Amino acid sequence: MARELRVLHQDRSGVRRTLAAERLAGVPLAERGEVWRPSRHPAQCSIVTWWWSATTGRHVGCRSLDVLSTAMLLDFNPGVTDLSAWSARLLWRERGRERSLVPDFFVRTVGGETVVVACPPAAGPGARFERQLEVLRQACQEAGWRLATPELPSKVALANLRWVSRRRHPRFGDRRVEAALAEVFSAPQPLLEGVEGCGVPRMLALPRLYHMLWHRRLGVDWGLPLGAGTVVGPLGDSEPTAVRRPLAVEQR
Repeated sequence: MARELRVLHQDRSGVRRTLAAERLAGVPLAERGEVWRPSRHPAQCSIVTWWWSATTGRHVGCRSLDVLSTAMLLDFNPGVTDLSAWSARLLWRERGRERSLVPDFFVRTVGGETVVVACPPAAGPGARFERQLEVLRQACQEAGWRLATPELPSKVALANLRWVSRRRHPRFGDRRVEAALAEVFSAPQPLLEGVEGCGVPRMLALPRLYHMLWHRRLGVDWGLPLGAGTVVGPLGDSEPTAVRRPLAVEQR
């Protein structure tokens, strides 16, 4: 068990505070600002980047490209209502030294739960990551959070999601065009055939179609390569499990 487990976070006024984990129960950390950012060492291969979230309208920090994929899946999932990165830092004492850990994401779900997401290293989970999970489990037990690790779908599904995610911003929405696309794809048919038959020029219709796919107003089989022959239709149950449920949430 981690001794003197505390959590550094920002309060609602943006002031950094350190509290015992049990005092963070009910605090909406998914809405709070960053308390830490990674600094890249020249010997490291990871790329720190940011994901613009269509769910929140804010940027979410990602310490590697694998973590960026997790941010994309969380943003795509309708069960997520809020998410943030690096909004808390766990502090504790171990073997006479102070240790710290920054979870990758804090997520707020439609059910009102706070889920802490810990992404394993690109090389795979090792002894250090397992020890970090132990500390996170203790923090979750004390604060009433849930602990989760990501479950990424196939490379094909990820590539498809990355492609349509380029049109996730509200500026790609258009009610008139979307109404035409919804009508033509009310019965499933090949992507290009439906786009050319909707009565809107292809250059206008395609970005709006991808916008609708991202926002789940239409559906495809994400496990198959996206292309002209991809069957598009009303949202169905053809999504891979890891697209519908991108997290393995531990039971309390």
